[in-house]
Amino acid sequence: MTPTAPRPLERPTLLDGAMGTALLAAGLPAGALPEAWVLERPEAIAAVHAAHAAAGAEVVLTCTFNAAGPRLDALVPPERVGALCAAAVRLARGAAPAARVAGDLGPTALYGPGRPAPDAGLVRARYARAADALAAAGADLLWVESQWDLAEARLALDAARAAGLPAVVTFSLREEAGRLAAPDGTPAEALLEAVVEAGAAAAGVNCVPAGAALAALAGWAARRLPVRFVAKPSPGLPGAVLGPDAFAEALRPAVEAGLTVAGGCCGAGPGHLAALGRLQARARAG
Repeated sequence: MTPTAPRPLERPTLLDGAMGTALLAAGLPAGALPEAWVLERPEAIAAVHAAHAAAGAEVVLTCTFNAAGPRLDALVPPERVGALCAAAVRLARGAAPAARVAGDLGPTALYGPGRPAPDAGLVRARYARAADALAAAGADLLWVESQWDLAEARLALDAARAAGLPAVVTFSLREEAGRLAAPDGTPAEALLEAVVEAGAAAAGVNCVPAGAALAALAGWAARRLPVRFVAKPSPGLPGAVLGPDAFAEALRPAVEAGLTVAGGCCGAGPGHLAALGRLQARARAG
């Protein structure tokens, strides 16, 4: 397919919440791939999408986080990846018909500190297989998330754009001294600038704390990033998850700094999305 020009998320948008958290609560065994339930318990996947849409989500991510990674090989053979992606897109579309469907692509886990770099061609091929399948199934855009290695993020973005759809890239980063950065110390700002230069339709972060560092990055992005900045922060780890209102309050400085495209990552459910939607509405009202 011929790559299209990047199309941004043009207006304030509420993204969805955490798929994995909801499936674990529904009985998905710890350590199991959520994609298994796309095939075995599709009604559970659809229920999560529907709950997020009912809470106001305007973009829902398909249950295909591991579609490019080798962990999926134990679940489905390569020739079945397309069928899995198509089923995931159908579930999202059917459960959230008013929302845009984003084909989700998480990291391959082939990159890591101290490891030799994998073969770039093979990594790109894995992303291309999944991206092409999601695009062929009718996804509206592709969502490359939870990245932290810039080399891998660029390969994923290249494969996503080649599939002919706008591609969003988000990084999962750690907070140090009030700033967000990759494990190798690369600042969030440099990562975002790099993927935007490479053609990302929007760029941002996910699974980061909702606090001062995110607000600072949102302010920088509002001034300097030529595409929409997006964020899906986490309300916290099990046992220390912020409630919906506390989560929205923690995100308020980022929204006031210019964050307009936001949702939730690990731990975020429909209540968190509804509270965030109310915050966005207040921000729009001035």
